[in-house]
Amino acid sequence: MPRFFFNLTSHGNVTLDETGTEFPSLEAAYFDTCQAILDISIEKLRSRQDPATDSFEITDEQRSVLMLVPFCEVLVPAAAKNRPVRLKTIQLLDNCRDQFARSAALQADMRAEFEQARKTFSDIRANLARIASHTSG
Repeated sequence: MPRFFFNLTSHGNVTLDETGTEFPSLEAAYFDTCQAILDISIEKLRSRQDPATDSFEITDEQRSVLMLVPFCEVLVPAAAKNRPVRLKTIQLLDNCRDQFARSAALQADMRAEFEQARKTFSDIRANLARIASHTSG
């Protein structure tokens, strides 16, 4: 299962997640992050702090940023409609789908090439056997 790391940015301070958490998918990590944002926001509001400018950065094990989740996206869902962060995620998912389709097409092409090579070798063997029978007989 992949491990995801959740770096919190709050009022200019970044808290790095050094241990990470395993989730079956980025989507599951995102939903857990949304719940954490709600929990943290409640605590911040109780202590009269504004969580609206805070955010979580979800990274993979290589520390590549997979998704940025601003608290305002969870606290004010209407604000999430025009977020460019989601666009990048959608573009990455589209790219993965394209690469998967390309991989499947390449595998089909390779299977066809191997089948053609098998047929060619079979024809060569048959010709060699015919030549051998003509020279021995």
